[in-house]
Amino acid sequence: MTDEIKIKRYAKGEIFEQSDLIIKEHRLNIFVNGEHYISLMCLPQNIEELAVGFLFSEGLISSYADVLKIESPDINNIFVTLDGAADNIKADKRVIVSGFGRGSVGLPFLNFENLPMISSPLKTSPGEIIKMMALFNKQSDLFQKTGAVHSCSLMLPDGTSLFYEDIGRHNAVDKIIGRVLIAGLCKKDAILLTSGRISCEMLIKTAGLGIPILVSTSAPTNMAVEIAEKMSMTLIGFARDERFNIYSGDFRVT
Repeated sequence: MTDEIKIKRYAKGEIFEQSDLIIKEHRLNIFVNGEHYISLMCLPQNIEELAVGFLFSEGLISSYADVLKIESPDINNIFVTLDGAADNIKADKRVIVSGFGRGSVGLPFLNFENLPMISSPLKTSPGEIIKMMALFNKQSDLFQKTGAVHSCSLMLPDGTSLFYEDIGRHNAVDKIIGRVLIAGLCKKDAILLTSGRISCEMLIKTAGLGIPILVSTSAPTNMAVEIAEKMSMTLIGFARDERFNIYSGDFRVT
């Protein structure tokens, strides 16, 4: 997943040559019911989770039961067969939003229509948030080596966690979503940690699973905050070192 190349580095008034690791981008072609749907630039790992999570985020499936078959003859192509109920692939009434690749959301979300309410009684403490983020920031060996990936971790109610990374923050979240759907994991009282900016579609991806608490090392946008407030989701940003900002749902941080 990395290449070693020779670079010139400038430091303290000097220019010198050294080796450097860079991440390798990979093109994944997703086919739905025999038709090419999209090509994503990603890391060539966990491509089944990525495809399932992406199709869920796009609204093509509502659960893993909508998927009849998945085949990946190589790391460049994945073929997903959906049942008849999920066969209506439309591009209308969707908005291309900020983010890596082709992030999109339905117009009703942007108009604050039919937003799912988060009713989880889950609560956490400042100490737990700081502890979780400290561990999270140490998990990505690829980031430590290249500085070119985003990470995502889902802290599950039973104490276990899922960790995925990718060159795109959307891809990392979609891999989490895909794994949750494929394995049928409980996510109602889970906490999602991410390294990326929280824009509206990142918030909506999280809300689609009913996750009550979203924590990021980076900042949210105004629309992400508005949607989180409408849905009663706890949204936390700038979680670094021993500090963080609570943008909505402070009642879950006790």
